[in-house]
Amino acid sequence: MLEELAINSKIIMGNMEYGSDLLLELNNICQTKEIFAGKIEGIGAVKCATIGFYDQEKKEYIWNKIHRPMEVLSLKGNISIKDNKPFVHAHIVLGDHNSQVYGGHLGEDTQVFAFEYIIVPLQGDAFVRGFDKKTGLFLWK
Repeated sequence: MLEELAINSKIIMGNMEYGSDLLLELNNICQTKEIFAGKIEGIGAVKCATIGFYDQEKKEYIWNKIHRPMEVLSLKGNISIKDNKPFVHAHIVLGDHNSQVYGGHLGEDTQVFAFEYIIVPLQGDAFVRGFDKKTGLFLWK
């Protein structure tokens, strides 16, 4: 069983630059601020999005590109270590102008229209991701 981490009082809040890549920017913030353990949440809007679904049989992600503006109804994720760097693992729920909802694993090339985030760094030893043969995923070890 993995040990729980305590909440640190140094909460980071901000907004992202128009046109930036949401996932790359979240990873960049964590690397710059040396956050190796934490949680992330956010809301806003994107110009376009890339979301993924993990095919458990094939053990690979299926990536779907949405080529239209969407509201970010919810983004939740965690921060751990992969390849000796902070690694953001996030899921996103998006809504369109007809109130149709889409969700999945946040992928690169999700372009920000406006996005507000909260990052809560956690104290203690950060979890490290390692390859899990059974699932084909990089999971906390």
